[in-house]
Amino acid sequence: MKISIIRTEKGVTKHLSTRDLDTFIERIKRDNRNGDVARLRSELEFLGNEEREYQHLLSMPQVFPAVLMTRGADGMLVMKELNGVVLLSVGNLKGDDELRLTKQAAQLLPMTLAAFVGSSGRSVKVLVSVVPENGLLPNDEDEATLFYQRAYELASLVYERVLPFTLTRIDKENLSPMKVVFRMTQDETPYLNPKATPLRVPERVLMERITTRMVPAPMLVGKENDKMKVGKETRDLIDFFTKNYRFRFNSVMGYTEYSLNRSLSVGWLPVDERVQNSLSMAARMAGLDVWDKDVNRYLKSSIIREYNPIHEYLWRLKDTWDGKDHIGRLAATVPTDNPHWAQWFRTWLLGMVAQWLGKSRQYGNSVAPLLISRQGYNKSTFCKSLIPNELQWGYNDNLQIGDKKSVLQAMGQFLLINLDEFNAISPKLQEGFLKNVIQLASVKVKRPYGKHVEEFPRLASFIATANMTDILADPSGNRRFIGIELTGPINVSRRINHNQLYAQILNALDNGEPYWFDQQQTELIMESNRQFQKVPPVVQFFHECFDIPQNVEEGEFMTSAAIFAEVRKMAGNDLHLSSLVAFGRLLTNMPDLQRRRAKQGTVYLVRKRRK
Repeated sequence: MKISIIRTEKGVTKHLSTRDLDTFIERIKRDNRNGDVARLRSELEFLGNEEREYQHLLSMPQVFPAVLMTRGADGMLVMKELNGVVLLSVGNLKGDDELRLTKQAAQLLPMTLAAFVGSSGRSVKVLVSVVPENGLLPNDEDEATLFYQRAYELASLVYERVLPFTLTRIDKENLSPMKVVFRMTQDETPYLNPKATPLRVPERVLMERITTRMVPAPMLVGKENDKMKVGKETRDLIDFFTKNYRFRFNSVMGYTEYSLNRSLSVGWLPVDERVQNSLSMAARMAGLDVWDKDVNRYLKSSIIREYNPIHEYLWRLKDTWDGKDHIGRLAATVPTDNPHWAQWFRTWLLGMVAQWLGKSRQYGNSVAPLLISRQGYNKSTFCKSLIPNELQWGYNDNLQIGDKKSVLQAMGQFLLINLDEFNAISPKLQEGFLKNVIQLASVKVKRPYGKHVEEFPRLASFIATANMTDILADPSGNRRFIGIELTGPINVSRRINHNQLYAQILNALDNGEPYWFDQQQTELIMESNRQFQKVPPVVQFFHECFDIPQNVEEGEFMTSAAIFAEVRKMAGNDLHLSSLVAFGRLLTNMPDLQRRRAKQGTVYLVRKRRK
């Protein structure tokens, strides 16, 4: 399949060329021949309006995707061949996520030939394969124009049901294969399907204008009357739902939501089994001959637009930061003597939002603030206030950390998990399961009623509160938590400007600010956390029996078994230890305790205390 490309200068055609579609798609992956595409997008970002004058715009090649052109006897461009491609466009998109979602939605339909970002960087162009019912494309220009207009209307109705954003409609006077055009563009990840199944345009559609009620009839094997009957029932059902309800698929929660078209007071609600039965009853009471399975298929189909509540909230905050330090103000409401708190809190906040946006597919937000104080210091209130009202469904402070399946599911659906009363979590869970899950980038769980385990991107970050200081149980070093002891109650009286807070976070992420802790920061965190380390009784008895010398001449090297035997003499039989390996691990992680390898294993430099 070939398309036409022309270059103009001062409105005069200078050069006409044709390209195979796959060659063209390969070209736009890296096309920046004269830097025109990059300059256009840069200037549009500055001017904020694609219609304003752009000095290089007229020199950018024009692409005619619907027709193969040639020059006539008078030198004018004429149609040589219609190639069966309809151009659809979705404009006014904001950010890479909207562009990506639009391209992904277009890929769901088998008639999509290609989908790529337009020259402005704010639109997506979709090339749709079309063909008349008899399979023969017209060669006459007038017939080709009529066919193109009908094919365009039909394709628009089909794609409007699937695309998450509104199509940009072309005026009828420009709805001709010789006038449908877009400027040369650049997209590093365009979609191409050379084996696209053409959208067949019925003969009757060419004879009459399509109405907004028309949707493509399903491809069924059977009598023509049966096909038309089923097609009419499906169209009537979709029309009934479109007239009375709004639907969207919540991609975070994994279910369809609905809202009444004429209701201003009722928001979006999940379509559970009860609601689905009510929808089926409403359709039948309206005289529609449909079954529960028809309603179920519609509600679970790609016709329902996909909706991501996190992205929708963040997108509207893009580039709206007022320049004030809202992150710093929020950190200052937490009274503490830790000089690193403000910076650590900032990095963690950036990591939380980066987790929501899926910026890091390799590592999760693997550090969690741990607020430590006595009761009544507003720790839990502060944690909940970090999430804006629009996203409060994503806050969880009653998770049963011992239920591993529930924890994994929550990490894929919630935004912030508060491990309230962290001191109640057993050391075994701290050192094992919790230490592992807090660093996961994705989670593998089986959905309710699912038949197999699936992998989902992780959304949730963690925060924790505690009422005592000796709570960190991992003897190998507590790098997963930022222990912060409060010197007074957190000031929760000041209202948080969430929109500006998250606008500042997005701005920092866009500017490449790190949202992870480097090695130096991690070492500082571990050093700070030593004051919150749980000291097991065996370690306390160790310090009663031994000193830790700095020089070899001042002590002797002993095995962990020999050291434990000495400790046991003081503690008696009440001191239990399930494994010498565990005791050796405690010794290994003691600060300043020197060790080396010997024939009998690892030995440690100690000095016995005099009795």
